[in-house]
Amino acid sequence: MRLPLLLATATLLGGCSTVTAVRDAWNWDPAVTQDRQVVAVSPEQAVAMTNRLAELQIHRIDIRTRISAEPNVWARQGLYEELHAVGRELSPLEREVNAASLR
Repeated sequence: MRLPLLLATATLLGGCSTVTAVRDAWNWDPAVTQDRQVVAVSPEQAVAMTNRLAELQIHRIDIRTRISAEPNVWARQGLYEELHAVGRELSPLEREVNAASLR
């Protein structure tokens, strides 16, 4: 009888400690919490950014294709590192292009 009572108590205490965090996560809205900044760029810069964005997206697709075709796990690890590097360059550029397109 002690064991079920102990488990029930531990479950209730554990549940009570996470209620606030769950409520905050449930109500979180990225559109409200993040400021949208409009960036003014010249047409030449916009073209260069868009071209670089397209190059990186094509490169990302190429890496994913090579990953899916690679049977060796250790060789895939190097491809995943390359994919991560492309993603780290692509994400800020995508945000910058989106900010420039809002104006």
